[in-house]
Amino acid sequence: MNASNIKGALLEYLVRRLLANCGFMSVYPDNLYTYVSGGLFYVNGRGAAHDADVLMEPPVQMPFSYPSRILFECKAYGSKATLSIIRNALGLKYDINEFEVVTKNSLIQRMNNRRSNYAIEHRKRYSYQVGVASAGDFSKPAIEFAANNRIPLLSLAWFMDPSAVDAFQSINQPYIDDIDSEIVAKVYAFLKDREHDADQANRNQTARDYLRSDAKVGRVIAAFDNIIERLFVGLIESGDLVFLFAENLYAAYRFTDLQRLTGLQGRIHYSQQRPDLWNLSVAEDFQRENVAEFNFFVPQIIMDLWRQYSLDRERAVQIKGEFFSRIFVFNKGIRPELPFFVINIDREWLNQVRERQENLG
Repeated sequence: MNASNIKGALLEYLVRRLLANCGFMSVYPDNLYTYVSGGLFYVNGRGAAHDADVLMEPPVQMPFSYPSRILFECKAYGSKATLSIIRNALGLKYDINEFEVVTKNSLIQRMNNRRSNYAIEHRKRYSYQVGVASAGDFSKPAIEFAANNRIPLLSLAWFMDPSAVDAFQSINQPYIDDIDSEIVAKVYAFLKDREHDADQANRNQTARDYLRSDAKVGRVIAAFDNIIERLFVGLIESGDLVFLFAENLYAAYRFTDLQRLTGLQGRIHYSQQRPDLWNLSVAEDFQRENVAEFNFFVPQIIMDLWRQYSLDRERAVQIKGEFFSRIFVFNKGIRPELPFFVINIDREWLNQVRERQENLG
């Protein structure tokens, strides 16, 4: 087996688990519009059937629209993902969303104004969002094109320790060739398993046993497991994802408790020493002791905007109010009937910060 196959399957596995952690559910083939062939999952489009690396449904659907699905193209490259990859993802998005079954018989029926049947296929239709996941980062043209065309991006480098990303990138052919071929096949099957219970202990036990001591694939999965315990995924006003890391397990548990409350408020701080790493404080009432602290990296496109103003403090206050006025945080499926909760920025606090900056200026 090629090392690229293992790396690709590993990236798919991590993305699936990250989405599952937000309450997303795997899609299973209907054997017509979606189907499995040669171990790959396909979605039919207008021009062709496309291999869907990761295909899942969100924990909640919007009314008055087709139910949505998210499809992630996974690119396990050693270099930055480039503009051409994002362009291909946009083409894929159009092809699968504009797919419709039109037969000769249905066209003939259209000519008959007194027809008894509609000239459309009776099926459940979906609105597909297509994103790109990468082991490394993205080039600036790729980020700009993705933002302008609403293509969500995801990189392991945004939320995993650099040593774990290095371990991922170090997976090469000599490493794969040094492992028993039967074990490699079982590991690959484990990583590609889309079943809801794929992470239960009674499945893929041979692969699990091997990965506990493996220095590369196992190392990456162990690092991910450690992160996922204190990682929450949020969506900000711009549509960008932010990865909220609890400063400790206590904060993660408090956040789980806080999500049962309404009226959550947030305050955001940063330091000049590390301007791209911000801190989010969350509480129902900041006059009390129950304040949960989280760190997150500012999305690159927002950092680029801020840098145009030389990281000006007043502009930072504007960015907080414009892009972080509300943060929708997925609650890890703890409450399926309400899969996310909303953190509103503390407007009184933000106005006080703005007044202080104006007085200093």
